[in-house]
Amino acid sequence: MADLPYAIVVDGDGTVSERKLVDHGPGTLLHPSLKVVSDQVQAGIRTVIVTRASDGASPDHYSFPTTAAEINLIVAIGSTPTISYHKARSSASLELVPTRVQSCLCQPTSTTYMTYTDGNTSTREVFSISCLPRPRGDMLAQHNPACKMETYHGGLRCCHHTWFLTDADQAHLIPDEVDTYYLKFRYYFEEYVPATATQPASHQHLHHWVFLIDAQVNDYEEVQCKDGTTCIGTITARLPASEMGLEDIPSNYSLIKPLVMTPHCHAPSCIMQELFDDDTGQLICRVEAQYGKGTGVFDELAYVAIPPCIWGSQPGLQDPWTIKPETNLRAIKYFNNSWRHLGQMAQWTGLMVYEP
Repeated sequence: MADLPYAIVVDGDGTVSERKLVDHGPGTLLHPSLKVVSDQVQAGIRTVIVTRASDGASPDHYSFPTTAAEINLIVAIGSTPTISYHKARSSASLELVPTRVQSCLCQPTSTTYMTYTDGNTSTREVFSISCLPRPRGDMLAQHNPACKMETYHGGLRCCHHTWFLTDADQAHLIPDEVDTYYLKFRYYFEEYVPATATQPASHQHLHHWVFLIDAQVNDYEEVQCKDGTTCIGTITARLPASEMGLEDIPSNYSLIKPLVMTPHCHAPSCIMQELFDDDTGQLICRVEAQYGKGTGVFDELAYVAIPPCIWGSQPGLQDPWTIKPETNLRAIKYFNNSWRHLGQMAQWTGLMVYEP
């Protein structure tokens, strides 16, 4: 199970569930997308027939191919009526062939690569970006150039250390020098005071979360609009709160309490990001990029500040609020695409706590 597959599980009483397995573990229970057509037991053998859409209901649900293809299977039977370690297993492959039209049974596949020059040698890397359909994101619907190698104009994949996108006969032009830069950090902290019989602990354990508006592309292109015009582009993504990138997910929790929300948005095109409760339409957080115009703190000329949304019990802050794991969220990024910008990112990230 090292490839973390999608699994359909039938318990001893006929209960059907779907899971994203982990290596040697039961993994995560997925939102149900199957419809049970029949459930029969004859001679001690249970036969369950189910149906579902070919497209997966989430990135963790398997999407079945709709053309001639091969599906690799692992089948297993458990040792108890509920999900447990299998007592027997086997593997197989399922060949999908057309039944109504003629089709090639050995349909060719292709793989795209980027080749980098590293001194006198070349390194080849597979170019693979998964641009997902709506409602998860807009990358596929907008035909973003970063989705395909053939239309990729540049970005993070051109910035590997010591890798250069040059012609083979230009290797002698690559300098031997390597730039070195330094970062300096200053940390402020308060001493932790453990909980007592009468007082809670002074601090809570905060967990990181992230919502990728660009839906795993993380290197998209902001396409230039018509020359000579000023334009504002947008990308939108929708996701249940439980399917965000959540850290240290407990086995049982009923609410998520965000305390910090910070947009990740690149200058100089970044204008604003918004996050909504898509079930109610309520605005959760809106952050506008602040471009410096003077010499004051956070107003230095040509510098950009992107302040976070913060909740807490301290004076001057809004009281924390909670959302359910099944709450649908909608995130929007606004950007100036009067000029083309490569290697862009769009995401919400922050800190939160789990409520029981």
